Amino acid sequence: MSRWDITDLDRIHSAELRVPGQEQRKESGNTKPSMGRSGSNSETTETEIERPLQSTDRRTQGTDLRRRSYEVQGQSYSLRTTELQAMSDIGRFRAVDVQDLARFVYAHNESRMSYDLENLRRQGLVEKKTMFRAHKPARKMVTLTAQGQQLVRTASGLPEGQRFYHGIVKPRELHHDADLYKVYQKAARDIERRGGKNLRVRLDFELKESINRTKEAAGHLPEDMRERYLAAVAEEHGLTVDGTAIRLPDLQVEYTLADGRIERENLELLSQNYREQGIRSKTAAGFKIYARAGETNRLRRALRDTGLVAEVLSV
Repeated sequence: MSRWDITDLDRIHSAELRVPGQEQRKESGNTKPSMGRSGSNSETTETEIERPLQSTDRRTQGTDLRRRSYEVQGQSYSLRTTELQAMSDIGRFRAVDVQDLARFVYAHNESRMSYDLENLRRQGLVEKKTMFRAHKPARKMVTLTAQGQQLVRTASGLPEGQRFYHGIVKPRELHHDADLYKVYQKAARDIERRGGKNLRVRLDFELKESINRTKEAAGHLPEDMRERYLAAVAEEHGLTVDGTAIRLPDLQVEYTLADGRIERENLELLSQNYREQGIRSKTAAGFKIYARAGETNRLRRALRDTGLVAEVLSV
């Protein structure tokens, strides 16, 4: 299997929820990101545009180069298919490295990507940022603006409930989120080969928020009832319980099979901060483990003589 090289993680990732105690819990009061909606708002005009250099890759052949007009909250925007696809990917992961965007949306056609991003920037839909890191190359990232978020949640055509985000909330987590985009692309191809459709992405903090809302009513229950309730909540979200905690993955992909069944796949990107016990607990939770180049040997050492088996995928 080919090895994809992802830059090192520069945050300590903690993804664990514990059973609420008897004491009264305070609500977070955090503003919730907007929820996605399927379908488009309006498409009124189509115009031919100057075409940038075209790729010979079959994934971009036949791309609709006509721009279509979308109206959101009284403002009109002109987009073509690849621009809307790029915005959908950016919004689901908060930020995407432009090199990865060129690879997965534009089949390495950087001239077409640059052309599209400039059009989106002129319309106030995306922002490009250069993120500097100590002793590492700078990364050029792209994020949605608030206007871009409003547009893509209306016109993306992705499953109902898909969240989209704009701007940068936690800069320390930015590189991790951008790396998860590569993990998703690898997993999505495998899921689609198995017949999975209507893929929906959930990042770890969305799962945490959803579970916490469901668990709020459990604080007053006796301990044994709280444990049963916790197990039910975990099962509902496609997760497992380890002692008193629900283990959360970095990323969950929900999809529909041909027979209508809904399945979920939990994905974890190995961090240099993970100790062996943490690696073993993630694997025991049934997560599919992905590792950066150079981390796969450490993962195998952590699982040696445990009876646990992980599909080690280098990204």
